[in-house]
Amino acid sequence: MKDVMISPSTIETNSMTEPTRSRRRGLSHLAGRLFAMNADRWRRRASFYERHREYFPRIASSPFVDRCRELEAAYGDLARLLFAMPPRVDLVPVQLTVSRVRYHRQS
Repeated sequence: MKDVMISPSTIETNSMTEPTRSRRRGLSHLAGRLFAMNADRWRRRASFYERHREYFPRIASSPFVDRCRELEAAYGDLARLLFAMPPRVDLVPVQLTVSRVRYHRQS
């Protein structure tokens, strides 16, 4: 069995070092993480076919690998753009007040 090499994503986030910042950023941070995961996925797919060229000669020599690299770059750029965006300051959390109506059972 071949050794499996796990490499970190090419796009680094500070979510592990700053957990409160990721909660504050909300949807843009989540979207950035999803784009970073997609970029990593396309990078791994392209490197898989390049590494196993002897088993997949037709796919490795086709434009598919180049397209994987293009998608990796595009998703990586989007992720870096979203991580670099400042958080929206005009969105303010609103506390919802709920009035409770008590119903009394009449016997």
